[in-house]
Amino acid sequence: MDYGNSRRSALGCLMIVAAVIVCGGLLSFGLDRICVGYLPQRLPIYPNATVTFRDHNLFTEFGMGNTVLILDSPDEPDVVRAWYATQTGTFLRASLDESDPIVSIGRRIARVDWDVTRAEDGTGTQIILFTTCVN
Repeated sequence: MDYGNSRRSALGCLMIVAAVIVCGGLLSFGLDRICVGYLPQRLPIYPNATVTFRDHNLFTEFGMGNTVLILDSPDEPDVVRAWYATQTGTFLRASLDESDPIVSIGRRIARVDWDVTRAEDGTGTQIILFTTCVN
């Protein structure tokens, strides 16, 4: 029995497994960075709002997976709603002509949603931001 060949075969298999793990890790890291670069532009945090809850299910906030932020603002819901409509609409229109690969890829792999309601205590606004990237 030739132990040299079986050792080389085992080493070759180990190298292939290691290469797949490294490539998968690099791909995941790259996609996470694209999401982090794109999503805060696509769905910014309202000025002077206070973050009351934040959660994400993978590596980083606004990265791959889901991110949920709940914000409180002293402004009226109509003002906040108008601000988000303007900000998101302006960014989306500008991104259609954008040659930046982060924006171009981000537009394809990310989804955002936001909800604005009157705060539970009746004063100000509660803002819920929800993002999904590479899911």
